Parts: sequence; C-alpha cells; structure tokens
Amino acid sequence: MINEFIFEPGTWLGEGKITFTASAQFIKFYTRWKIEKEGDDTLKATQVVEMEGASDQLINTFTITQMKPGTFTISLENNLIEKVDGTGIRDSKTIAWEFRGDPEFEGFEVYERQETGDFFMHAEYGSKDQYRTIVEGLIWKKS
Repeated sequence: MINEFIFEPGTWLGEGKITFTASAQFIKFYTRWKIEKEGDDTLKATQVVEMEGASDQLINTFTITQMKPGTFTISLENNLIEKVDGTGIRDSKTIAWEFRGDPEFEGFEVYERQETGDFFMHAEYGSKDQYRTIVEGLIWKKS
C-alpha cells in the first residue's frame, strides 16, 4: 500500500504538541494540510498551523518533486525562512524528510502510518543558536 498522505491530493487535519529544548512547557497545536497536484511530477502541500495562545497562523508551503520509488525531493517556504531544500524517503508505512546544510535552519519530519490509516508524526528543527523545537502529533484524512 502506498502512503497517500502528501502524495495524493486531499485535506488532512491534525493536532499535537510543540516543545522547546529551552523550556519545560509545551504548546498545543492544530494543523490542516491541503495537498494539490501541480503538473505531472509536482505536488504542493500547504500546511496551516495554529498554536494555542497565538493569534497568528504559521503557513508552510511544501513542494514535492522528483518522486521516485522510495525517494523524493522537497522544499519548504514560510514567512520565517526563505526557502530550504531537502530530500525524503518513503515506504508503505513511513514518510520522512530532512533539511540539511542551511546555517540558519535544519531539521527532519517522520510520519508513521498507524493501523487506522492515521499518521503519528515526529519532527525536530534546530536553529543556529542550537535550540531545538520538537513537534509530535497525529494527522488524519478529512472525511
């Protein structure tokens, strides 16, 4: 079974928590992904993240290209960073990608398919000051 999250047009919803290595506290978040096809070999995924206690939304735009069996290329843009490029891997149960080599921004995300068809996600991002942001949650296809 091929993972449909991020590789097939559709809408996904999610929630979880964000923690920071500089603090013992966490922030609850909610997310919505909208995945659209843009040409034969390109997908665009727009992720809107709302954080508890924050009035602004974070909007991430991912562009997925060069999709081959088991691998793909991914780029990320948002209003905090200009654009970073990364590489990804996938199999029937896992989707993962990483962004490396940018002095301002590095990190990874891993999505593991659950028996229900939902995905458990774990992400870690770091900045040049060596602090890390850790994100964990669950996403599911909007019915």
